[in-house]
Amino acid sequence: MYIHERMKYVRVFSLVMFTLLGLTGCAGMSPVDNAKFQAVVAKNVSVGMSFVTAIEHLVKAGFSCGDRNAAPAVTCTRTRMSVLPYACVQRVNLITDSDRKTITEVIPKPIACAGLLLAEAGTCRY
Repeated sequence: MYIHERMKYVRVFSLVMFTLLGLTGCAGMSPVDNAKFQAVVAKNVSVGMSFVTAIEHLVKAGFSCGDRNAAPAVTCTRTRMSVLPYACVQRVNLITDSDRKTITEVIPKPIACAGLLLAEAGTCRY
C-alpha cells in the first residue's frame, strides 16, 4: 500500500511541475520581449545624445548605471521580477566618445533570466 501511495504522490508532483514548466518557459526571452526592451532603450537613449542626459533618461526608466570614471563604456541594468520564481535582467551598454560627453554607440544586450526553473541567458534547465 505504501508504494501505491508514493507513486500517486510522484504522479501528482510530476503533473504540477510539468504544468509550471509549461507556464513559465523561458520568460522574458522571446523575440517579442527583446524587441520591446530594445524599443524602450531606443526611446530613452540614442547615438549623439549627451552622456549625462542618456544616464538621466535610463535612471528614470528604472536602470542602474555603473560608471567607471575612465572607461568609455558604461553598463546600465534593470531587473524585472516575476510572481513566478525567476527574475530577468535587462542590460544596455553605452559607448562614449573619448571626452565622455556624447554617446557614440548604444548596445542593448539580450534579456537574461534566472531563477528556480530557469538558467541564465535564456537556456531553460529542467
